[in-house]
Amino acid sequence: MQTLSDAQRSFFETSVSTYQQDLAGDTSAQAYLTSRGISPQVAATYRLGVVRRPLAGHEARTGRLVIPYLTPAGPVNFSFRCLKNHDCKTEGCPKYLPIDGMERNLYNVAALKADSPFLCIAEGELDALTLSMCGLPAVGIPGVKHWKKWWTRCLDDFDVIYAFGDGDEAGGKMANFLAREVKARPINMPRGADVNDVYREQGAEGLRALID
Repeated sequence: MQTLSDAQRSFFETSVSTYQQDLAGDTSAQAYLTSRGISPQVAATYRLGVVRRPLAGHEARTGRLVIPYLTPAGPVNFSFRCLKNHDCKTEGCPKYLPIDGMERNLYNVAALKADSPFLCIAEGELDALTLSMCGLPAVGIPGVKHWKKWWTRCLDDFDVIYAFGDGDEAGGKMANFLAREVKARPINMPRGADVNDVYREQGAEGLRALID
């Protein structure tokens, strides 16, 4: 993980606080989170926000959902998700944008300290958040191409690791990669569905049933 300067840490904290405040007054972004089954309480716990008053360098992220990467020392990274009502792929719009120049991190590292014999690895931040709010501790990865070897050591304390890839070809490749890399157990996801889809259709019980 990159070492952040005091100035960077301060800027990241200011960014998170500002964008949390922006979310509090943004009914459109709030409606999006509600549609994903994410309550205001969960959004506050994970310090989600939206860019309405962009800080320096974030101007091109205006209107995007802010997903901070939180640690005990504070936020260390962000992901910015498009909230426009369109198909990002057909519109040539990146669904997620990182902070320029920052290394990619594991999302939700608090799950690594969970008092649990198992850990879930999800394909993306919101799926990891969804699993965690359902009582299934999870970290999110930004795709296998960004996997770092040292992340494997972070998972050594868990007896079982479950790989929750999306129910498509890319998700299958991720699950197979994690099966090789960390001996994860691939979860058989419904075709075309991701973790949040299953949660919205079947609730927390539907997700728990996938690992039973």
